[in-house]
Amino acid sequence: MVSRSSLWGNRLFALFMGLFVAVPGTLRAQVTAVPFDHCVYRLGDDPAWFAVNLDESSWKSYANYRITSEAYLLWVRCHVVLDTNGIEHPVLLATSDGYQQVELFADGQAIHELNARNMPGKLFPIVPAHTDGTHVIVLRVVQKTVVPGVTPGRPLYLMYGDQTLLRILVSETWGDKVRDELPVFTSYLVIGACGLLLLGLFLLDRSQSAAYWLGIYCCLVALPRVNMMLYYVLFGKYPAVLEAAFFGISMFESWALVRVSFALANRRVPEVYRIVFAACVFVSVGSVLPVFLPPQWSLPLSMFVQVTCFKPVWCIWTFACTAPFVAFWPWSRLGNRMRIVAGLCTVWGAVEGWFQFQQVVLNRETWSNQVQDWMSLAVAALVIALLGYVFYQQRLVADERAELRGELAAARQVQHLLVPDRMYVAPGITVTSAFLPAREVGGDFYLCRALPGGVQRLLLGDVSGKGVAAALTSALLLGAADRCDDLRPPAVLKELNSSLRNNGVSGFTTCLCADLLPGGLLLIANAGQLPPYRNGSEIEIPAGLPLGIDPAADYSETSLQLDRGDMLTFLSDGVVEARNKLGELFGFDRTRQISARGAQQIADAAVAFGQQDDITVLTLTFTPSTTPA
Repeated sequence: MVSRSSLWGNRLFALFMGLFVAVPGTLRAQVTAVPFDHCVYRLGDDPAWFAVNLDESSWKSYANYRITSEAYLLWVRCHVVLDTNGIEHPVLLATSDGYQQVELFADGQAIHELNARNMPGKLFPIVPAHTDGTHVIVLRVVQKTVVPGVTPGRPLYLMYGDQTLLRILVSETWGDKVRDELPVFTSYLVIGACGLLLLGLFLLDRSQSAAYWLGIYCCLVALPRVNMMLYYVLFGKYPAVLEAAFFGISMFESWALVRVSFALANRRVPEVYRIVFAACVFVSVGSVLPVFLPPQWSLPLSMFVQVTCFKPVWCIWTFACTAPFVAFWPWSRLGNRMRIVAGLCTVWGAVEGWFQFQQVVLNRETWSNQVQDWMSLAVAALVIALLGYVFYQQRLVADERAELRGELAAARQVQHLLVPDRMYVAPGITVTSAFLPAREVGGDFYLCRALPGGVQRLLLGDVSGKGVAAALTSALLLGAADRCDDLRPPAVLKELNSSLRNNGVSGFTTCLCADLLPGGLLLIANAGQLPPYRNGSEIEIPAGLPLGIDPAADYSETSLQLDRGDMLTFLSDGVVEARNKLGELFGFDRTRQISARGAQQIADAAVAFGQQDDITVLTLTFTPSTTPA
């Protein structure tokens, strides 16, 4: 969140001065802060303003300076009375609380150009040793951003003194800062580690959306602190672009809180919470973009986002903290374990909400650090507890899936027992088959049987749906078809339709029944199945109503005389509905073009294109020993 990095710059000067006061008297005399009332400023840009003898009557006191959106070009002139007695290497220490480009001049001479973002301190040898008197220190400042969420102040603070002492001052200040923040850093690093662990869990099981969003939240919570720690450790060398990028990404913490709350409750996020996402995008872009823009554009944008919109955005983020309360309401419908999770999330939302509230309503300078230190420990404890719950749920899911895999394996074995392992065909007929379920078990089924009198029967069907339920329905229909040897194809379909209705099976089933008589006469009845192909051409037969829809449905019979060598191809819609990575269907044209091939070749072509559904293909070739009369 913005607040967790907002005080960096504002506290820089206070940190330096705090340590400065603690320095022994003999050393403290060698370090002096340049008073603000010794400096004046003017907006605009004029190369002549670094001159020593310049009329400053129109300039304003730097003690009263407050940044505005048009102040991207600023000149500051300080009259410094140096007392370098006993100082062997006098230097100037410049500290910054923003992102600026600074040029320094001393007594009319250019000294150095500095690119700074919350710089911890830069030393400049600006005067000859053992030279006392009044010196004119001039700074040309090009400002680009302001410290997030804080009323903008001065862009630069100045101190001078002994080089060695000031180096110690800079190092010890930042060392003390790291040590002071170490407990909070540790808490947030633990949170971040939990986040990485949860994201790893999600990579192993993509169905764990709660683990994903909780992992994202943990990483976003930890990122500002990691950003700050890198800034402290690499002070003066930490790239501003990298800092801004990390800062911008961390802005989505509130949105992640919303998503993880509703993911744990297994509920959809209400549309009203989209305003939280919009606020996150607004602040993220508005925080990162100024770093890359020219100053005349970047500073107004930074002022608008970080100052003008500060309270409205924080109010929206405070609203995000209501997500845990809304997601689990009402509690009366929750189970015991889910009530524990709801309680943890409610406490979590309350802690976050109080922190957000005090940023907007209370004095953030007084409350912010104390609250967020305690909040880091509270959030770490809550995240660890939720992490334990997520892993517990994952173990339950793993156990359920293992049990389901065992059931699916058993169902697959049963289905394979129902699929003929050999073809029972009448004399003068050759039948080949290919059966490729899209999952462990499928809804396609077929029957190939030689009936009395040399009649060859083929039955091909497709149960709506997939998985175990479809496989059980197909087993039911095959069992009913075994009792229909003495019926003609229309009567067979009517019997199967009655079987579905009598057993209360929901859904529908497409099915086709064909009988081939010894003389080559083919009798076909269809219940919504794809018509077969004869030598690569589709046979025109009535579609018929699928089984299981109308208990009084009747089915018509179509007869067709086959010639010696004719080949019939029966297939399920899994061939036609195969789809490639571009979303293109295999379609009827491709199916027709390959319909004269063998059953396995047709099935393999559909699988190679992109199998989406169960694929079943049967081919029948009429090869009687004598030409039919």
